[in-house]
Amino acid sequence: MTDVPPQEQDLDALAASLRADASDIGVFFQVLATKLSDSMPGTVDLEREGGLFKKDHPVKRITVHAGADLFEAEIRHGAVAARHAHAVRGITLRSEELDFQAWLRALLGALQTRAQSSADASAALRSLVT
Repeated sequence: MTDVPPQEQDLDALAASLRADASDIGVFFQVLATKLSDSMPGTVDLEREGGLFKKDHPVKRITVHAGADLFEAEIRHGAVAARHAHAVRGITLRSEELDFQAWLRALLGALQTRAQSSADASAALRSLVT
């Protein structure tokens, strides 16, 4: 028998399935950005690469506003740089750089907590699973 609570096991399973899909980080990042943006309009900001002569403009930065938490992830030189910040009344109390997997896990945890009272967060969690 395991000592890990069921909610924590669900988060672990979801994070593991997302890691398995993340073998091509560039594609995974674009899919993650689209799923988050579609399921949580007004809560997710996407910054796209510029360039007048580019055929397409992929997402280079994802910013998720989850209550007092701010989650930012950015593609830099083929890798993802991620940051999680916590603010109260507009003042950042804590900010930390995370590896992408830890950032993703923290984001999923925040969405899971918010999903209990927010239809948007609940939809975002469902879209990440499917």
